[in-house]
Amino acid sequence: MLIFTAMNLRKFLRLNNIMEMVKTELKKSDPPKQLKSGTRQWNSGRIKFAVIGWKDKPEKNYIIFEKSFYGKTQWPDQKFNLRYIDWNNLKKLIDEELNQDTKWEQKVAVIDQNSLSTLIQKDPDIIEKVLSNKNILKLSDASLESLDQLAVRLYEVKTEKIDLILKELARSSSADIEKFSNLLEDLRLNQVSMMASIIYQKLKVIDLLEKTCRNKEKLERDVHTIFEKHCWLVGKGYEIVQSDKPLSQYLDENLQNDPETRKRPDLIVKKIPYVDEVILIELKAPGVKLKAQHVGQVLTYKSLIEQNKPNIKEIHCFIFGYEKDKTFSLSRDVKIKTFSELISEIKEEYQEYQKVLEEGKEINKDMPF
Repeated sequence: MLIFTAMNLRKFLRLNNIMEMVKTELKKSDPPKQLKSGTRQWNSGRIKFAVIGWKDKPEKNYIIFEKSFYGKTQWPDQKFNLRYIDWNNLKKLIDEELNQDTKWEQKVAVIDQNSLSTLIQKDPDIIEKVLSNKNILKLSDASLESLDQLAVRLYEVKTEKIDLILKELARSSSADIEKFSNLLEDLRLNQVSMMASIIYQKLKVIDLLEKTCRNKEKLERDVHTIFEKHCWLVGKGYEIVQSDKPLSQYLDENLQNDPETRKRPDLIVKKIPYVDEVILIELKAPGVKLKAQHVGQVLTYKSLIEQNKPNIKEIHCFIFGYEKDKTFSLSRDVKIKTFSELISEIKEEYQEYQKVLEEGKEINKDMPF
């Protein structure tokens, strides 16, 4: 028989109240749920995953991974949980501190074209504001790379317009100069001056290449450096290119020495942004005559690139040297020329551009504005 004293009764009521409060809170609580789960088959094993958390509280969600290895292995199955804060810390570690050792390619988020257009329309000076911000140096490597890509794209747009004008100029004759002067009126004189400046700079580069190739005392590296910095020398379509260090390193590790020179081939490998294409340029040293067999060598390098990067759409191959051997022959797969042939062609082309531009500037001075 339970006999309540006044003190026992107060304790009992207090305990009962606490239990009721706990029950109420449990009813109010929102326990985490499994939002998604699945399995993926990889070459190394099977991955099971699940997302646990709340639909309206993504910052509190976490991912569970379980990896089971295939076949007989000494490695036990792996299990780990990944929270949002863990992911940010890991990403920062991999993209910044470890990247110099892993050499992993970083994927930069691409802004939707329509969203970017809308943003610039609302604030035309947004790019200038970003670049002038005092905290720009504190941006992450990925953000700075995005700015680099934006700058490249802006230059591409300008170059595309200039190339269009140059094509029109190339088709023009002295009889069409009046028609061209009307075009200059729309372009403004400063834009014509900018084009003339670009043409002048390119002619200076062509002159530098010509002097370097003629000087036997110059090192092979000097010619390599000129082509490395000015890939437009092999064609106007390669005005905008980016270096591909991982691919260059891969070729360097997998190519054998050239039996003729007993050295590694002098290769330049560049990628063309946005189109998944690669430029492969081989420069032959003085004393090595251009032969038919060199085409086969370059196609071997091309095959290695295709094995390393099978998603590449096209590989443009070039060989340049000082003189031709009697076995020399043209190829549809590889463009092969002497330095003198290349220099003569592009020098004549850009001198014609400069001539027409200078004539256009003279006409523009006499035009009323």
